[in-house]
Amino acid sequence: MENEALRRLKDELGVINYKINYKTGVHLGVIEDFFDRKRDDIDPKDRAKIEAMLLKEKQ
Repeated sequence: MENEALRRLKDELGVINYKINYKTGVHLGVIEDFFDRKRDDIDPKDRAKIEAMLLKEKQ
């Protein structure tokens, strides 16, 4: 999933950053920087965790 698609999905679902942090274990600062568009590069493992969590929330 592309960066913008991942950000859109988070917005559509209304998931807060802390919930992503809690459910994935990804550092809150990384999550905030990515979703606030301060950075586009995140560790592929972290990205996979976030994407999986959001897709699960969508179901």
